[in-house]
Amino acid sequence: MCLLGGCSSAPTSYETGKTNLEEQNYTQAIEDFQDAVEEGDHAVESWRGIGIAWTEQGVYDKAQEAFETALGLTGRSDRAMRKDLNLYLADAQYHQGDYQGCVDTCDTLLESSREKDAYFLRGSAYLHLDDYSQADTNFARVVSGSKDYEDYLDVYMVYRDCGLNADGSEYLEEALDIDPGNGEDYYHRGRIYYYLEDYKNAEEALKTSADKGYSTAQLYLGRVYLAAGDTQKAKENYEQCLDVQELTAGAYGGLAYCSVLEEDYDSALSYIQKGLEQDDQDENQALLFSQIVVYERMADYDTAKEKISQYLEQYPADEDAIRENYFLETR
Repeated sequence: MCLLGGCSSAPTSYETGKTNLEEQNYTQAIEDFQDAVEEGDHAVESWRGIGIAWTEQGVYDKAQEAFETALGLTGRSDRAMRKDLNLYLADAQYHQGDYQGCVDTCDTLLESSREKDAYFLRGSAYLHLDDYSQADTNFARVVSGSKDYEDYLDVYMVYRDCGLNADGSEYLEEALDIDPGNGEDYYHRGRIYYYLEDYKNAEEALKTSADKGYSTAQLYLGRVYLAAGDTQKAKENYEQCLDVQELTAGAYGGLAYCSVLEEDYDSALSYIQKGLEQDDQDENQALLFSQIVVYERMADYDTAKEKISQYLEQYPADEDAIRENYFLETR
């Protein structure tokens, strides 16, 4: 009994779902949002949350169902919500290989909003449909007047995924005309030089970035040294990264990769375990997958099968892991 006030009510299912979504507890978030729907509380927002949770887990068919359900409950007058849901829907369609569906959804979205992300998704879909002219037209809308390095890098990555590196490189060259300012700018310039295989300039840009306080650049330097064939320098760089808390898990992953290159698999597994002990949500998936690969290299297929089974429970839509699982089942 509250006699003097100050008592707060228990959070609703919707509020708990939002919290779990923010904390990347996706399975629990979905259950919370489903409870909220049944309770008639924030139905549209709850279906949106369900869709985002499935998206983050890579389960795009269920994400699409959720976004379509949310759209069906959204009034025509709520333009902001409809724009948001259509963007998520187009992304889900794209990741399922429904490129024409993605184009159609973006067409609907762009009738009322000149949204850069919609042009990017539509351009990406057209590229997969081999409609290079339409892809170029849409990507031109994305980078037109942009001073954001990531716009150009994002477009390049789509071309790269389609095996069209040379075409995508034109966007990287264009991005280099942007004058860098802060450490993040130099970090992205380093990435651009890396993809252009200009490792000297990549190193210089990333060192400048790190000097300006953008710590992630230090970790990326290891990738540059590895690409340049200098494993020892990469190892020394990753060892330095261990002193920076937010880089520790990634640094252990880098050291594990160096050990794999040297066929020192016991050390690789040790580094991976140390990385996992950091419980870094951004690095755990890569570390767990690397662990599977190392056991394969060691020809310990029983342990690899066990690990990949556990991995797919957490990341059921990882296509690379699904292919690895098929390979292991044939051993």
